[in-house]
Amino acid sequence: MRIAIITAIIAIAVISATAGASPKIAPGLLASSKDSLMVWVFFEDKPLDGMSIAAVARLTLSERALERRAKDGLELDIHDVPVNTRYIEQVVALGARHRRTSRWLNSASFITPKAALHNIAELPFVREIRPVRTYRRPIEPVSLMRPSEVDSVDDFYGASRAQLEMIGAIDLHQRGFAGQGVLVGMLDSGFRTTHRAFDSLDIVAVYDFVHNDTTVDFDPDAGDIDEMGFRHGTQTLSCVAAFSPGEIIGAAYRASVALAKTEDIEAEYRGEEDNWVAGIEWLDSLGADIASSSLGYSTFDEETPYTMNDLDGNTMVTTIAADIAASRGICVVNSAGNYRQQPDWPTIISPADGDSVLAVAAVGHDKVIASFSSPGPSADGRIKPDISAVGWGTVIVNAYANAGIAWSSGTSFSCPLIAGLCAAVKSANHELSGYDLALAVRASGDRVRAFDPTFPADSADNDYGWGIPKGTVAAGLTMGFYGRAVDILSGEVIPNKEIHFIYDDTTIISATDTFGIFVDPLAMAGQSVALYMPGYPEAISFTVDGAGRAVRFGRYRDGETELLVFPNPASEYLRAVAYAGQNAHFSVFTASGELVFDERWSLADKFEIVWPLKNGKGTPIANGIYIVRLVTEHGSITEKIAVVR
Repeated sequence: MRIAIITAIIAIAVISATAGASPKIAPGLLASSKDSLMVWVFFEDKPLDGMSIAAVARLTLSERALERRAKDGLELDIHDVPVNTRYIEQVVALGARHRRTSRWLNSASFITPKAALHNIAELPFVREIRPVRTYRRPIEPVSLMRPSEVDSVDDFYGASRAQLEMIGAIDLHQRGFAGQGVLVGMLDSGFRTTHRAFDSLDIVAVYDFVHNDTTVDFDPDAGDIDEMGFRHGTQTLSCVAAFSPGEIIGAAYRASVALAKTEDIEAEYRGEEDNWVAGIEWLDSLGADIASSSLGYSTFDEETPYTMNDLDGNTMVTTIAADIAASRGICVVNSAGNYRQQPDWPTIISPADGDSVLAVAAVGHDKVIASFSSPGPSADGRIKPDISAVGWGTVIVNAYANAGIAWSSGTSFSCPLIAGLCAAVKSANHELSGYDLALAVRASGDRVRAFDPTFPADSADNDYGWGIPKGTVAAGLTMGFYGRAVDILSGEVIPNKEIHFIYDDTTIISATDTFGIFVDPLAMAGQSVALYMPGYPEAISFTVDGAGRAVRFGRYRDGETELLVFPNPASEYLRAVAYAGQNAHFSVFTASGELVFDERWSLADKFEIVWPLKNGKGTPIANGIYIVRLVTEHGSITEKIAVVR
């Protein structure tokens, strides 16, 4: 994750001003034909009034949120400090009406007379004024035929069995992992919580960011005019957490949920990006582990819209907020979008372009990409989407009643299936951080070469991403392990680089992908493995435990000699591997200098031997400390080993 760039992108580049206008005001605002505008006002700083960042931040975060941060080793920082309320009050005094506040963006949104913009811009603590983008969500694609797979029911999973089986959720359930202990946050249009599939659902918090109240069900007192308008949120929630045996089961039916209504269902499914930002910051304050959003931002109402060039992971406000959420330890899952056939926007939506966001494509029950599923790449060329799940003919609850099921289509439904899978995976491995959880799910995809040899090396693409995940693989409950290679000096991942998995009796050669991810699906828990990357002097050895890891490689300098010996301590054998050119001379000495073993090697590039811990006469050597030495044309290297039986 590019957490290091968060500080830079939070400064959101100032747009050049038109002649005679304040450089703080986005030009499109001044050109607007509207007298009243919805704007973001970004502030210069966050005065702490003599308090530490940690002390101030603790005022806004729940104990669960603080525990999540501590577990993931993520320190509190300036993004956790609230916005200075005095700044907001001074903007309001100039005629603006306050809407939302974002501690992450150090900003607040307002509805303000256009005539007040210059006065607001003149406030010394105001850094920039930009429009709040408003989008209109297109109608979800409709399944014209009932998919035959939903007729294949069983006594527990009902019609939802096929969509859960495809992503490996049922395997996790059978092992006892169904999201327990995990808090999933939902950002959507409202929720019919009275449906019987939610009778046992643990709802820890709700908030309506459209009407500013705590009712996310149909609420005519707040202005809801269409009782069926909140069907979308009800349906997505069922993919995560429904529990109606014999009808429908969610991918994480034992998870807890927090429900945020962020979309205005009375205005042609219109949403403001500041509601989404407020919603995900609220989920962070609650300590949510996963955020599932089937909303997206692409088609806008105002005169200053985003363009597809802004899908670079650093520009759109919701994308910035999503990446900051990931840097707080939240696994952010978002729909890729349903825009493939849209001529004016035939690609992914925001915040799916975020480099820390798990963007989800839609496939049918035949695993073929859906005709509507938005393709990538991002504007800066990254592979998007990241992963795929059933989004054509997805089984959901009947949102128009308090019982029953239905089916529908859209990445709106593949997304919560993956969010639910993430929750089930995390319940199996609570130590996974939000980003590592996303990494584990993506690395378990069936288009990762090592998991399916029928795919070519670069099979991840801008339709399927890394393919359809497998829950048990992501949770480390099956054979295989995964991780990402990192350069120890620069801290950057090592992409598209050959990597060797060295086991007791074999060496497997693979490669990292464009994100530095490597996978070996055949490793068994408890095996000793060493990872070697040509061009780096040190091989890294450890025991396979099913967990993902970052493996840091030191840089290799031309002419150096490299020697790997393992296991250490040794009990039955010692394996020695060297990548050091021709004419290698391998020797083993006692601590007092007595030669006990000697081997010469004249082949190029690689020296490899398995020594059974016996001297030249075939007699087992005694327990103790031994010196291993390798001499090559480049020089020599010495390692100390222990023999313990």
